[in-house]
Amino acid sequence: MNNKWQLLTFPDSADLAQVREQFHQAIQNVAAVGRSFLPTSEDDEHANLEWDFRLQRLVGRWVEGDVKFRSSISINRFEVYLVDENFQTISSISMQGITQTDVMVWLEHELSKLGADFSKINLTYPYVIPEYPTAKKEPFNIVSMLASQELSRLYHNTAHMLSIVLKKEESASEIKCWPHHFDIAARVTLLDTGDPETSRSINMGMSPGDKYYNEPYFYCSPWPYPTKNLIDLSDLRAHWHQDEWVGAVLPVSQLSDHNLIQDQRGLIQRFYTKTFTFLKEVL
Repeated sequence: MNNKWQLLTFPDSADLAQVREQFHQAIQNVAAVGRSFLPTSEDDEHANLEWDFRLQRLVGRWVEGDVKFRSSISINRFEVYLVDENFQTISSISMQGITQTDVMVWLEHELSKLGADFSKINLTYPYVIPEYPTAKKEPFNIVSMLASQELSRLYHNTAHMLSIVLKKEESASEIKCWPHHFDIAARVTLLDTGDPETSRSINMGMSPGDKYYNEPYFYCSPWPYPTKNLIDLSDLRAHWHQDEWVGAVLPVSQLSDHNLIQDQRGLIQRFYTKTFTFLKEVL
């Protein structure tokens, strides 16, 4: 199983941003399967995805039809798959050059063969994402496979690192990719009062980029936001984000002169460990 750190190569940032937008739209198709066929949960958990080290894909939740199946997407290849519980591919489709409508036609055809009622497909999101042209009639089009492969490595590496850093944290959640923001993260609950507003927790993960940063970044964000002095993170090439939310942020570009696996892996591990330890103390 490929669960070791993969060397980041830092392709053009504009290409990474374009790839991020394409995949943020594309994963909504994968999330729709779980959202449509599984019992509803308040936080949309039934629609989230996780990184599969064996398949090297973001995979959705299992669904029961005539056979047990799940939807998944390869960021490396820009393909969507339906696989059975033996990890055998039932069907797949390349997203390059096709539209959202084309994907839905394919999905309707394949779900009918699996005994799943396509009329249950829910394409309404319980959140708002940017109005990408691909949400309408523009075909998907990855301009740089190098950037696509880099994005895949970022999801892989984050899942790998979080599994190490949080190994001994009994209250850590599973590592999930959330279709709302397209980030991959885990939550450590420090105090559960039954009320999200008064509970205490720390989220750790990676965002492929958003309105705050037009590049991927690793983060460690607490709730509630700390009121004590925040520690200096300059030795980690990181900083504290304090616009609308508070959290430690390490942009991927800060690693661009780290050309060895051990250097990249070491900096990210120190970032998560130091910020997590500090936040546990102040919350």
